[in-house]
Amino acid sequence: MGFWDRLMRLEDRIEPVRVGIVGDDSMERKFMESAYLQSPKARIVFSGSCEECKKALKKGDLELIEIFAPMEKRAELALECLDSGVNVSTGMPPAIGLNEMELLKQKAEMRGKLVRVRNALLYYEAYQKARELLEQEKIGYATMLKLVIKRKEGPGKNFDIVRWILEKESDYISLAEYFYGPVEKIFSLNSLGGDGTAGSILLGFKFKTRHRFGYLLLDFTPELQIRTFTEPVFRQVWLTGTAGVIMVNRGEGQLWRVPVLLLRAKDYSHSWEYLKDQWEDIYPAMVNDVFFALRQERALVSGLALAERGMRVALAGGKSITQREEIAV
Repeated sequence: MGFWDRLMRLEDRIEPVRVGIVGDDSMERKFMESAYLQSPKARIVFSGSCEECKKALKKGDLELIEIFAPMEKRAELALECLDSGVNVSTGMPPAIGLNEMELLKQKAEMRGKLVRVRNALLYYEAYQKARELLEQEKIGYATMLKLVIKRKEGPGKNFDIVRWILEKESDYISLAEYFYGPVEKIFSLNSLGGDGTAGSILLGFKFKTRHRFGYLLLDFTPELQIRTFTEPVFRQVWLTGTAGVIMVNRGEGQLWRVPVLLLRAKDYSHSWEYLKDQWEDIYPAMVNDVFFALRQERALVSGLALAERGMRVALAGGKSITQREEIAV
């Protein structure tokens, strides 16, 4: 028997990860559950509500729980799972406050268990390639980051803008540190106008690395028309360096004809385009991430550290808007 045949037989004998799926009936849950069902690396042994999860935990069959629940319930559910000796995968943000986040970190360390925060954007190949281009200094020294989000509807009148940004945008805001490193300060340049459905929010970033700045532009445009599974969202990232620009562009649920990723020299002497846009690949990638972490002890793509930083920046952004001042992160 050859080496590769022996290797394949060995991999076939590796036990699939025993997974439970709990929470609401969201599209994200359906996609994630489908990815697990199609993978030989995992086996779903429980799928049900938050109330039914407690009974499933007592049986001791589970290795990992995928939590799909409202933001207020995620930390409580995750702590129950960790107390039962079960690894956790939860949504972004994983908690409503930094105190809960600290409890999650302490409990995971004490129990020797993993906590994966599902930030789908970090599994998107175009963002991963953009980060590789930055690390290779393909556009020279990186200086400016621009994050653009267009949504059909804003938060509305008399809504807690701190909570809204934490719940809606913390996953996207975490890309700031994913690309450019730790944010030092965040400040409001402009805030929502009108009745909350049309208008914009503009937040500035100052990074700890010298000469690196950025901003987040949130536009609320009622006329936005994008085919999507949930709400229409358009996202765009611009990464500017001393010798060029990287642009990542996508609309949730719609394949765009423009390049998904564009690398361009400042003098327009040359450019490189990346057209592949397979958002559905992120769910199998998340399944593989869990398998390799639990079976081969590899680091998770999205752990608590970056999730906590994304929460800190999002909370600081919301406070900056309401308090009209610069907030240290």
